[in-house]
Amino acid sequence: MRRLVLISLVVSAVCSSTLAAQPAVSDGSLTGTREVGLFPTGRVLSTAYSVEDSRMAYGGTVTLGTQLRRHVALQGGLGIAYGKQELTYYRPPLFAFTPTLSLILQQSTASNFQPYALVGAGYEFIRYTRARCDCEQSRSLGIGNFGAGFRQMIGDRRAFRAELSSQIGKGGPAYTGFAGMSMFVGGPSALRRRDTPRPPQRVRPEPASIPVPRPQPAASQPAPTPPRAVVTQPPRTVAPPVTLGDANGVLLSIDGTQVDFSKPGWRDEAEPILDGLVVDLTSDAGQGIKLNIEAHTDNVGANAANNMIALDRARAVRDYLVTQGVAADRIRITSIGEENPIAPNNTALGRQQNRRVIIRREN
Repeated sequence: MRRLVLISLVVSAVCSSTLAAQPAVSDGSLTGTREVGLFPTGRVLSTAYSVEDSRMAYGGTVTLGTQLRRHVALQGGLGIAYGKQELTYYRPPLFAFTPTLSLILQQSTASNFQPYALVGAGYEFIRYTRARCDCEQSRSLGIGNFGAGFRQMIGDRRAFRAELSSQIGKGGPAYTGFAGMSMFVGGPSALRRRDTPRPPQRVRPEPASIPVPRPQPAASQPAPTPPRAVVTQPPRTVAPPVTLGDANGVLLSIDGTQVDFSKPGWRDEAEPILDGLVVDLTSDAGQGIKLNIEAHTDNVGANAANNMIALDRARAVRDYLVTQGVAADRIRITSIGEENPIAPNNTALGRQQNRRVIIRREN
């Protein structure tokens, strides 16, 4: 019964903190969002309940956290690990259940890379899978939870996360490590996709119309009506066709010196720049143009992660053009990642120039 009460307290504390957090005004951070994660986990068990030479265990961890401020989060977690020990009568396999509640102190969640530290407390419940001499078949003990880790944002709502922590109680400490993907839900509306089209800021002026002179009615005369004169209209001036794109077919290029692609809300900065292109693409001259959106990154992080980041950026640009009236079947997206830099990646300015989105015409 005592165990059930303690588990209920941990779960209720996490739930109440989640419900209490209200969406905040977006400042480019993840304040007000809820982070949900499910991670594969490795553990070194405590000598308080395991044998010294067979302490490894494997399992999973589920976490539920609330981003209270850009530098502070509250997280509840539940870890489950299985250790086979030595598969003997005196040293049978066991399951370890570890609920915790922790405070996370982190670098601002407006950044793409977010190292953090955590401190908290919890309980550990041990259950042996078979009879173990005449000893107790289950154990429980209170623990302190201390650790550090990092998040690497992948898009606006996903992150790769890794963490190492120590659970300290009676006897020797246990150690836990996990890595995997987490998701952010809820929070400010600025993090959600904008479905309402925004009118472009630049409007192409209509060409001036050429008035056509009307024939004047002839004055009534007693004499016979003269033959009607043929009225010739001046030739209409035809505007030359509009040519979109440069010699390489580039319609628009945006790089990190114009838009801060490292922020979750980067698309809000890019939309005013895209509005001018929308005017051209929805005009009579641009209706038949097909596009290829190329997204590039710098070389910070793994190549696979950079390819995913570039694909998310290209997809976000495509989605905005579609909401503004450009047909989706006219647009193709490509992730180049870090493979085609235009500047050295060993300087901040060079990395900014390499983080870019290029829109080319394909016909």
